[in-house]
Amino acid sequence: MSEAVMRLPAARAGSGGRVRRALVARADDLRLASGALTAHPLRSALTLLGIVIGVFTVVAMMALTTGLQNSITRGMGGLGANVFQLQKWPAGPQFGAMDPSIQRRKNLTLHHWAALRDQLPQAKQVGAEVWEGGKEMSAADKLARGVQVAGGSAEFFTNNSLPIQAGRGFQEGEATSASRVVVLGASVVDNLFGNQDPLGKRVRLGRMELEVIGTIERQGGGPFGGNPDAMAAIPVGLFYELYGTGRSINITVMAHSAEQLPKLMDQGTAAFRRVRGLTAAHENDFDTFSNESVRATFNQLANTVSAATLAICALSLLVGGIGVMNIMLVAVAERTREIGLRKALGARKSRILMQFVIEAILLALFGGVIGIILGYCASGLVSFAADLPSEVPLWSVALGLSVSCGIGLVFGIYPAARAARLDPAVALRSE
Repeated sequence: MSEAVMRLPAARAGSGGRVRRALVARADDLRLASGALTAHPLRSALTLLGIVIGVFTVVAMMALTTGLQNSITRGMGGLGANVFQLQKWPAGPQFGAMDPSIQRRKNLTLHHWAALRDQLPQAKQVGAEVWEGGKEMSAADKLARGVQVAGGSAEFFTNNSLPIQAGRGFQEGEATSASRVVVLGASVVDNLFGNQDPLGKRVRLGRMELEVIGTIERQGGGPFGGNPDAMAAIPVGLFYELYGTGRSINITVMAHSAEQLPKLMDQGTAAFRRVRGLTAAHENDFDTFSNESVRATFNQLANTVSAATLAICALSLLVGGIGVMNIMLVAVAERTREIGLRKALGARKSRILMQFVIEAILLALFGGVIGIILGYCASGLVSFAADLPSEVPLWSVALGLSVSCGIGLVFGIYPAARAARLDPAVALRSE
């Protein structure tokens, strides 16, 4: 019993000594590895290029995708959180030729809007709107170009989360009777009136003079174009008088709360099918969307882009890994005598193996760090130049560093094992 107690401190001391020797050995390996890499800076830099490009692409693309998601969340296409929209055309980006059945769809009209409002009493409110872009508006000697003209019902402002800053929006009677009134966005007010109060002033849109009855709070532009600040909202009846009745309207439906929206969307779709006279055998000849559907569409597109990006990065990292293996084989060939001398002096195979593995990992890790730094620089440049709130997700940084170390480990094993298997006598005779 006493001998066992006496051996315990000695065993602890021996274990501590092994740990210290292992730490000293690894520190020595790091020193040798860094010295070998800095001895040939140009060769090391060229070897890193594939890894740098791969990691940079991952980090930069994830930062851009995250920035787009943040921008969409910050200003989601105008609709309120508890609002969905019925419209003639599909929402979101369309690739390729449009299906002929979609092209044959009939317009949504003010009659459809009134009928849906009657058939959907559980909705908080149902609004109508129609748009026309690229118009000019003038006041005295001032001119505003590129104005987005929106014709809407009285529900237009609340359904689109456009709070009135001063004055008021138009009322239901004004909307349907084509009253000569207008509500202006912030940048239109800036262009036409500067610091003056625009309420009660007259502006000209096309052939008509309109009275400014309200202004909209400053919103800022969205990620895919469209800026409420450059908008002029007029009654939907007046819009048709100015631009004709051949345009399809959008119908916006507000639920009493965001939690009720999914159920109301189903009820609204069924009610609008009845309004359009569709039977069970007919497909919908209209589309619905909400903030969540826009976000889901974008996420699906972002996932596709991310998958393609990762595939391209994998090829780049594979090329980088082959470069690491090649440079490590060259390093083994150049340092054959050094390896033979170390083994003749008592260095074990595991020590030689670990030295070259650490050198390969350090080389690849350095490339990953450079790629991440460049990715952060690209993210900052995009945020500054495009006013996009891009940010580098931490998981992409962790992925870049992990993959870099993995590349160094996988592609450094073979050259390291080759170095560890060298016969000391043969290595010392090498020229």
